[in-house]
Amino acid sequence: MNGPDHYREAGLILTSDPCSYGCPHSGCEHEMAMLARAQVHAALATAALAATTELVRLGTQPPTALDAWRVELEAEADAPSTGTDPESRP
Repeated sequence: MNGPDHYREAGLILTSDPCSYGCPHSGCEHEMAMLARAQVHAALATAALAATTELVRLGTQPPTALDAWRVELEAEADAPSTGTDPESRP
């Protein structure tokens, strides 16, 4: 799994049902496990992007090494807003 894959997986986890076991309350152990998984994927994505960016800056990787990130982030920017972003509210 590469950096953009980790980024995508974190987003998928956060947009899925928080608990697939049907717990009647939020904050159940299943939801907390899902959030922890999303945090791990997000941290790995951040580390991968930072490392790749630094390698490009140092000249040990070509700028095309960031193409997968560019594609992923452009796709997200082009996606319709879900309305969950606080800044998108009127």
